[in-house]
This record gives sequence, C-alpha cells and structure tokens, in this order.
Amino acid sequence: EEHGDIVFFVMAFVDGETLTGRVRRAGPLNAREGSKLVQEIAWALAYAHQHGVIHRDVKPENILIERGSGRALVTDFGIARLTDALSATPAERVMGTPRLVSPEQAAGEPLDGRSDLYSLGVTAFYALTGRYPFEGDSAGQLLAQHLTVPAPPVAAIRADAPRALAVAIDRCLAKS
Repeated sequence: EEHGDIVFFVMAFVDGETLTGRVRRAGPLNAREGSKLVQEIAWALAYAHQHGVIHRDVKPENILIERGSGRALVTDFGIARLTDALSATPAERVMGTPRLVSPEQAAGEPLDGRSDLYSLGVTAFYALTGRYPFEGDSAGQLLAQHLTVPAPPVAAIRADAPRALAVAIDRCLAKS
C-alpha cells in the first residue's frame, strides 16, 4: 500500500520455520512429508508461472513450513521477474543462490519456469537427504557443477524414497 510518502507491504505471519531450519533441527523429511512438500511447492510455482512470474531463487531458506498444518509456502520473490521482463537482467550477472541455480542461470542464459523446477529439484534433494547434490568451496565451483556434473540420483542416497518421488526429483535435476 501507499499512504502519502509511505510505501509498505502487509503480509500474513506464518508460524513455523524454514525448510532449512526444519532439516537442521529434525533431519531429512520422511517420504510422506517430502512428497507433500514437493507437491505444494510445485503448485505454488505453477501458479506463479501461469501468471508469468519466474521466482529465480527457490531454495530451502525460502520455503516456510507452517507449524500447525505442515503446509509449505514459497517466500521471497525479491529477485523474481515477469517472463517478458527477464531480458532486463544483464546476461553476465548470475541471479540466485549458487548452490541452487539452474544450469541456464549459471550460464547467464534466458530463463523460464524450468529454471525454477531445477531449483525445486535441488531443494527437494536437500529436503530428503539433508545435503545438496553439489558441494564446493566457491560460487564458481558450484556453478561449474550445475553446468557439467550430473546430480547423484536421490535413490542412491535415500533408498527408501518412493520411486515416483525420486524419479520426479531426478528429472527436475536434469541438465536439459
């Protein structure tokens, strides 16, 4: 809203914690929680994409888990862009968190909703395994891995993951 010289946002308070906080506190999500989380994030991203919005920074820190319901909410659309405005970001400037960016983000290429789905895959991988598919000491190392190294299959780390969920996450993490 805007009142005179004051511009402000009004947002609902979410009693809960981030996905990062949840995994650090209690370990990786079980299969049921992981499936529900991925589905709810995917629904939120689908809604944004249907309205021409690309999040560009999907990550565990930007997923809130509501305490009472366990509902997952996607937050922090701070660097989101409308699909027709993406050319406003200089190609040489990588936007997003290096540990979670898509290969096309790492390469400074044009983005669409598939970029968010890749980051959803990284987030889901973290939710189920408690680790990220790629580790590195620098942003450059992480970006290079997103561009060139296949992500390990979720089932190789979490053998009890439901096959359909593991396949969906692995598919999100495909380079192409």
